[in-house]
Amino acid sequence: MPLRNVAALVFCLLLSSVATSRSMAQAIEQKSVTIAVGGVTGQMDKLPLAVAVRLGYFKQEGLDVQAIDFNSGAKGLEALVGGSADVAQNAYEHIPELQAKHVMLTSFTMFSRYPANVLMIPKSSVASFHGIADLKGKTIGISSPGSATQSFFALVLKKNGMTLDCCSYIGVGTGPTAIAAMRAGKLDALVTLDPNTTIMDNAGDVKILADSRNAAGTREYYGGDDQVGTLLAKTEWIKAHPNTVQAMANAMAHALQFLAKSTPDQIVDAMPKEYWMGDRELYKKVVINNLPSFLWDGLGNDEAARNAFNSVAQLEPALQQAKIDYSKTYTNEFQIKANQKYPR
Repeated sequence: MPLRNVAALVFCLLLSSVATSRSMAQAIEQKSVTIAVGGVTGQMDKLPLAVAVRLGYFKQEGLDVQAIDFNSGAKGLEALVGGSADVAQNAYEHIPELQAKHVMLTSFTMFSRYPANVLMIPKSSVASFHGIADLKGKTIGISSPGSATQSFFALVLKKNGMTLDCCSYIGVGTGPTAIAAMRAGKLDALVTLDPNTTIMDNAGDVKILADSRNAAGTREYYGGDDQVGTLLAKTEWIKAHPNTVQAMANAMAHALQFLAKSTPDQIVDAMPKEYWMGDRELYKKVVINNLPSFLWDGLGNDEAARNAFNSVAQLEPALQQAKIDYSKTYTNEFQIKANQKYPR
């Protein structure tokens, strides 16, 4: 064989070896992944996850993802810690909370900065209602004890010189069950999220008392931008499955790219009709109201992390003395790479 042919053959073999090594290095360690959704996927604060699932972005990244609704953040977190889920969609605030209890979780992609919790009372109570102090001794609906809805209520109470022991609480989830409980007269007040908030407000069923769906409300109750919606997993699982995690971050960046570049009508039409609540225009209104809440670059920061932890610490005073290593509660490594693949 002529020398130049030998050289060409060697060069081709080297290229093949490099490509094979690169492929092996990027191989997904676990293709089937279960996500415990802290609430219901149809909630507006979970729209990026719904987009990634609905439009097949996880599949495009080589993953077979099963997203299971747990109707509240606390229940979704229990599934993750208990081992029945690989990943959880949840409020970031629970990560530093559990670090203080020696359970190590890490967020690897963020997708919202406003908590979007809303406190409301029935319209029938408005005439006799004079302020938050009137909620003393009342029954408050929350998604579940220890959830982000309850920590938001604790912040509202704190701002008004009150504490959580002023009231009693009923877990009603974050889906239609919360609306049903409110309309049935079982609650004196309710903390919920969209689309529930817009459904009841649009129908004239409620009066909104506190709203964290926007920058002003988030600053008022949380002290500034928050870190809210996130995908998280046990820290050890992330270390053992870096390529699986990267694929998930890619899918979420793709979803955020879609939301950032699409019109409200395109977003509405991409979602299942059951999300529309029987009223396409009402659902479109919900989408428009909540688009500003998303964190388009998906990156965390310590200031927002502290605001988030401060909210959950209201539920457990002992947590307020905990020393948290925020560098271990989230990583931007995967999202930075994902943003390069799916720039906005």
